[in-house]
Amino acid sequence: MTVVEPRGRRLPEGFEPIDGEGNFVAHIGPLAARDDVVGVRLDDRHTNVAGKAQGGMLATLVDFAIGRAVRHASPEAAARTATVSLTCDFLGPAAVGDWVAAHTTVERIGGTLAFVDCSLMVEGREVVRGRAVFAVLG
Repeated sequence: MTVVEPRGRRLPEGFEPIDGEGNFVAHIGPLAARDDVVGVRLDDRHTNVAGKAQGGMLATLVDFAIGRAVRHASPEAAARTATVSLTCDFLGPAAVGDWVAAHTTVERIGGTLAFVDCSLMVEGREVVRGRAVFAVLG
């Protein structure tokens, strides 16, 4: 089944829209997922004064993708997680029309904390590298 984004663009192969993740995530989306990868097509709403993706929007994507990865990796975390610490290194620009894909790696989940890395990729190049510590609230 071909899924069409707003403005008539096709989602990349295998990606399906993500629903029910809250009002703020809906505001920056629509987001879509394929397996453990979360993505978004950038449009004018996502840009800064220079016409590139605004850093806060990209940090939000990192935060969302990492939280989702923790919830999927741990039955204890399935109910609730919360960001404790989030760092982002901005390595390159992303522009309107780019498909930004968040690739996460759950390093470790302990009794109350999870440690996760995330790379935001555009056409094979890393534009943001993020790392977070999440509380596993159960």
